[in-house]
Amino acid sequence: MRCRATLWLLLFTVAFVSAQTPQEALEAFLREPALRGAWVGVLVETTDATPKVLLAHDADKRFMPASNAKLFTVALALERLGEDFTFRTPLLTDGKREGATLVGNLYLRGVGDPSLTRQRLLELAKQVVAQGIQVVKGDLVVDVSAFTDNRWGTGWAWDYLAYGYAPEVWAIALDRNAITVQVAPANLDGVPAKVTLTPPTDWLTIDNRIQTVATVNEADWSLWREAWERTLHLWGRIPMTANPESVRISVPNVPHYVGTTFRQLLNEVGVRLEGSLRIGNTPADAKIIAETPSAPLRELVRWLNKVSDNLYAEMLLRAVALKGLGRGDVEGAMNLLREQLKAWGIEPTEVRLVDGSGLSRLNMVTPHALVRLLQVARRRPWFAAFRESLPIAGVDGTLANRFRGTAAEKRLVAKTGFIGGVVTISGYLQRQDGSEWVFSVMVNHFTAPTRDVQNAVDRFLAALVR
Repeated sequence: MRCRATLWLLLFTVAFVSAQTPQEALEAFLREPALRGAWVGVLVETTDATPKVLLAHDADKRFMPASNAKLFTVALALERLGEDFTFRTPLLTDGKREGATLVGNLYLRGVGDPSLTRQRLLELAKQVVAQGIQVVKGDLVVDVSAFTDNRWGTGWAWDYLAYGYAPEVWAIALDRNAITVQVAPANLDGVPAKVTLTPPTDWLTIDNRIQTVATVNEADWSLWREAWERTLHLWGRIPMTANPESVRISVPNVPHYVGTTFRQLLNEVGVRLEGSLRIGNTPADAKIIAETPSAPLRELVRWLNKVSDNLYAEMLLRAVALKGLGRGDVEGAMNLLREQLKAWGIEPTEVRLVDGSGLSRLNMVTPHALVRLLQVARRRPWFAAFRESLPIAGVDGTLANRFRGTAAEKRLVAKTGFIGGVVTISGYLQRQDGSEWVFSVMVNHFTAPTRDVQNAVDRFLAALVR
């Protein structure tokens, strides 16, 4: 009898929730315990030719957007560069051939490609050897002058900088300027844990003080690297029965790291560089002897938004300025963004960004500006690339594990955002009646666990789908 009563109550609750009006869903959302004391902004509109406001709560107030800032970066890049745009990273020389010897310098010039990998550098090295070059009597010069404000974004917290989500930003990159560190227990109690780097590199020195222990059940270890040093410090304990654990860390001094890696790859394919590695500018009369192209921009922004890649966002923002103004800096890019916002009918004062990724806590955006951007995007020729870059609820990207088993699964595509005390999500949802709504939900200054806030947001959006 008790089981029947419980089942009846559950069915009644489900029926009640599904019968909620959008306004009732919003009111229930604002009463969520996890949001007590937090700042909450919500805007939901139809996709009619003249959109109708369905729900609004503090939609004109400014919030930290976290990675919802990437929506502006991606839209600006698609608008100014075009979805077919590709980066072509060149290798140049000012030297002359003497048989199998090149007398002169090699210049590896960064052009802002965030997707450059070790494999593509290897292909670049193979192009050199394919021309019959075996010896270079000169230096390898890495040119990062295309971007004029390098290293980190404005307002990035100092304790972010050791990790892979806050890598150095230069005009050249390699494997997202990060390395994966894996920590695994040794086979004996009291023995240092096994620490491995992927890809393998001697660019970082490991100071490993993690002990394997048989007396604890949970791993308790930490790592740190000062922003300017090449030593990775690890300390703590890991049980003998623990599974390996991994974390991505940022790489220091990226231009030298890229140059060192490329020099090693040249050596691997049989090209001996007799000079030194240095950072400098490419002479105007240098000639291209090899180059490596990126995938089209539509594919780059798909990766950027699906996994919320901060480096891709930062480099694309500067690349827009590089193409439009001839210099790759954030200030120039933001001037272009303000110009573009006006052209799109978005009030620039509703958008204050100081980086392209949303990692900075100095960014401020209104839900109204985000929804307006999403509405504008629907009418742009690059909309398919924009929409396809967004994570799908319960399927992929940063939404792969959210909304599963709810009405919103596969019906919602959106950009998520998260930094400490900030949860945001903005995108499009397909309702069960076939209509589509555009939405932005922004929550700042909460003290509840982040997962509780995300769950509250997810319940609200799932209710809107019904």
